[in-house]
Amino acid sequence: MRTVGILICTLLWASSVFCEETHIYVSDAGNFQQPPWQILKYDEDGGNPQVFITENLAWPQDIVFLEASNTVLVSNLNSGKIERYHADTGEYIDTFARVISGPTRMRIGKDNLLYVLQWNGSPRVRRYQLDGTFVDNFTASGLSQSIGMDWDSNGNLYVASFGQKLVRVYDRNGVDQGNFISGNLAGPTDIWFDDNGDLLVSDWTGGAIKRFNSEGDYLGEFIQGLSQSEGQDYLPDGNLLIGNGGSGAVKMYTRDGNYIKDLVASGSGGLMQPNAVVVRTPSDFQINAGLNDAWYDPATNGQGFLVVVWEEIQLMFVAWFTFDLERPPADVEAMLGDPGHRWLTAQGPYSGDTATLDVYVTRGGVLDSAEPPVDPPVKDGTLRIKFSSCKEGLVSYDIPSVNRSGEVPIVRIVADNETLCEALGSTPAQN
Repeated sequence: MRTVGILICTLLWASSVFCEETHIYVSDAGNFQQPPWQILKYDEDGGNPQVFITENLAWPQDIVFLEASNTVLVSNLNSGKIERYHADTGEYIDTFARVISGPTRMRIGKDNLLYVLQWNGSPRVRRYQLDGTFVDNFTASGLSQSIGMDWDSNGNLYVASFGQKLVRVYDRNGVDQGNFISGNLAGPTDIWFDDNGDLLVSDWTGGAIKRFNSEGDYLGEFIQGLSQSEGQDYLPDGNLLIGNGGSGAVKMYTRDGNYIKDLVASGSGGLMQPNAVVVRTPSDFQINAGLNDAWYDPATNGQGFLVVVWEEIQLMFVAWFTFDLERPPADVEAMLGDPGHRWLTAQGPYSGDTATLDVYVTRGGVLDSAEPPVDPPVKDGTLRIKFSSCKEGLVSYDIPSVNRSGEVPIVRIVADNETLCEALGSTPAQN
């Protein structure tokens, strides 16, 4: 089947259609504090096990791919370091960050910073730029044995503590909001929000995935019969993968929690103790000037995005505008900008299929007039655009001043530039 898949990819590439191949990466904690430790790589069907990384591991905890730089990060509890490797070969590059109190889980936030949890002492959540530069301690207070995190739709950060058997919540500014869950857990690891807004918690000691609603109320066991569950991710088809340390396997479930099979069989590739499971589908798509166009979400067609790509300097400019056909009454208030017409601009670099932009808010001014003068633009958050093809993209935004974040799927308003985009995408980039 793998040979057939490669042949299909080759044929699709020849037709200027982008092909993406999925692999599963598993961190193997081995004997916990003692080796052997390894990062394993499997095909999408769970077969073809390969040892991907063994160098400079010291009780590995999590795996994060940085597609823009084609690198992968691995956090190590014993050494207090996050190591950096080549994303395709697993070859060691260097230390990304050091002097961390036992780094565990890592996630990239909507501000395009890397959030890192720590295990030892009473550690705070740390933030790094994606080149390894330390930014700050995001939280003012620490939470020992932190090992799971996710954000809700409002941008609040949730952190699980294994030893304290709880989940704590912090607001968008890192201010401690208290315990979100303090019961019905024996030893939580991974946490993540599902499509319904419920929080799913992998209870390593309790042998189950447990569900809690948006108020923190316990709703019961989502998945039962697990043993030392740690590591989770979704396949492109929506099926859920769960690492099961008790059997040294990776189990597959439907999105509704129904067991399908052990996708990665017990001990496959020497797997002993999975503690991170990451599904990677790298994109072959490259941002190019053929994306210069007007884009929108048909479900919310009162807004749109004007995209401009400068290939020569690898920068993108975006204007995000919203409007009403009729001006709202004078007493209508808006969270941001004018109620009847709002403009945001964003600009910044891009790499591969993704642009990471700073958002600016400009106030004042009249069209085609020098007076009154326009106020200086004010930076207000981030905009991230990931294009999956010449036809579709996803805008992720985070605007702190109005406490709003979210995602907007976008398509072209007209298709005139699609042919140019596909032609530029099939032409090798010139360095």
